Amino acid sequence: MRKPNQTVVAMIFVAVVLAVATYTLVTSRAATRNDIGAVTTPKYIFIFLADGAGIAHMEITRQYNRSIHNEGLVVTDKIIKEGSLGLMTTHAADSLSTDSAAAATALASGCKAKIGALGICADGSVPKTVMELAKERDLRLGLVTNSTIYDASPAAFVCHVPSRRDYNAIVNRYLEMEPDIILGGGRNQFLPKGQPGSRRSDERDIIAAFTEKKYLYVSNKKELEQARGRKVLGLFSPADMSFELDRDRETEPSIYDMTRAAIRLLNDKNPRGFVLFIENENVDSAAHLTDVASVIRDYREFDRAVGLAYEFYKKYPRDTLILVTSDHDTGGLGFTLALKDFSSTRGSNQAAGTVEDLKKIHSINISLRRAAEILGPQPTSESIDKLMQEHFSGFTLAPEYKEAMLKRQPVSRTIFLNSTTNALGMMIANNTQAYWLTTSHTNQPVLVGALGIGAERFKGYYDNADFGKILKSIIEGKKSP
Repeated sequence: MRKPNQTVVAMIFVAVVLAVATYTLVTSRAATRNDIGAVTTPKYIFIFLADGAGIAHMEITRQYNRSIHNEGLVVTDKIIKEGSLGLMTTHAADSLSTDSAAAATALASGCKAKIGALGICADGSVPKTVMELAKERDLRLGLVTNSTIYDASPAAFVCHVPSRRDYNAIVNRYLEMEPDIILGGGRNQFLPKGQPGSRRSDERDIIAAFTEKKYLYVSNKKELEQARGRKVLGLFSPADMSFELDRDRETEPSIYDMTRAAIRLLNDKNPRGFVLFIENENVDSAAHLTDVASVIRDYREFDRAVGLAYEFYKKYPRDTLILVTSDHDTGGLGFTLALKDFSSTRGSNQAAGTVEDLKKIHSINISLRRAAEILGPQPTSESIDKLMQEHFSGFTLAPEYKEAMLKRQPVSRTIFLNSTTNALGMMIANNTQAYWLTTSHTNQPVLVGALGIGAERFKGYYDNADFGKILKSIIEGKKSP
């Protein structure tokens, strides 16, 4: 009998080994895909909201980061690039533009609401919110904002009240529901009526009520860094917290600092998971004031906070969902081509925004809110000139904007919120070509960046109420709303 050729035998052996290895690899990958597909409820959910931030706010910050700091942007370079991108409409039930209450109600409850309403749908129904569903599933809850903690956006995830201005009811609801971590401004609604600085309408001491429920109360950056325990109430300002341009970095935490503390506290000895809502209200506040420098600095800090969640995701990629979005656009901001003056419409009298204009914006060292405080309610020509010399070196103030500040007149029909800040904002626009459409909200869609378990469900073009429905279905472990 002829012996088999050794070369042939070797080739057959190699072929068999390769076939087995290929089968094992394919089945392993398929199993992995099936396992991932079966995970419909992430253990950790981050909801980042840059209040008032349209796509232009983000893009201008991205260009600023790249040009001034040679850095990228986590939202675009990590969350969107590695995850999913959606566009979301923002109108309210009774208006083509929205306010934060109606918008946040859509995000948190999955229904259209009327202007000013929190957690109540336009048809009068009161659905459970994202956080109420999460609490039923024994997930820990966190609310973080640099606005007042009782402001519309965080409140919509917990409360059901006809008016966003019913601050007593909102704070009382927090006390009733007991989110594990509550960090932000707004101490004035937690103090009894008779105490200096209080804005409550009764004598109830809400801070004391929280401490009776085993909350640790902290009031500055150092205390927050040292905080330990399951429940923490942090109130770092009587009202809104500071813009980044004005913040005392030794005493007042930023949105990054609060996010870092919230992640640490929520994840400590927590086998169940958490839902953490993080809002940067300062982008919206700055846009209302036509303050492009503050918009950029605060969005940049917001992006750093998103970076913390991204680092967390890299540790727990099979258990984490990160969502980054906004409730609406404020201001209609954008770099554009503009006339230098009204002497001619020729190209030689036109200017477009450049990197040099970003450098001018970078040179601004105070917020426009602070500038208005320096000038006071009755600015003089001399005080305005001094302000320009000390804080806006290299900028030119057009006579019409100086007159608007002196006479306390609106800049235009759509730019009217604050005569001083808006005149300064248009002065900056004239010098940098970063112009504003309005001091209010627009109906522009906003982006949704999603990364992690369930991120693919946030692709496409949809309404903000659909965002809420999708998120609620994910928490409930359902495949569709």
